[in-house]
Amino acid sequence: MGNKLLLDSIVARLDLLETALIGKPRRRLSKTELARQRGVTPRSVMRAVKAGILPPPDDVENNRLYWWSDSVERHRKQSKDTAAARAARDPRRHKGTATSAET
Repeated sequence: MGNKLLLDSIVARLDLLETALIGKPRRRLSKTELARQRGVTPRSVMRAVKAGILPPPDDVENNRLYWWSDSVERHRKQSKDTAAARAARDPRRHKGTATSAET
């Protein structure tokens, strides 16, 4: 059995175990991947970390930051949904944009 085939089978087993335990395979996300997932820039990811909106990175390799998908999800579930957070997400707060009530 070749090394690649052996590693692929180990990864497949690990994915099955993680799916059974946490509901989906665990993924390591780079700062760029996390930014793309959230629809922001990589710099905005660092601002969110500083503000406590995102957890600090789990790994640093060669000065690159990485988060595990389950730690980001766990942090999201732990953070409280405040009135200020709901107001920030409210589409009516943006001036000049039409909402369903205005049309």
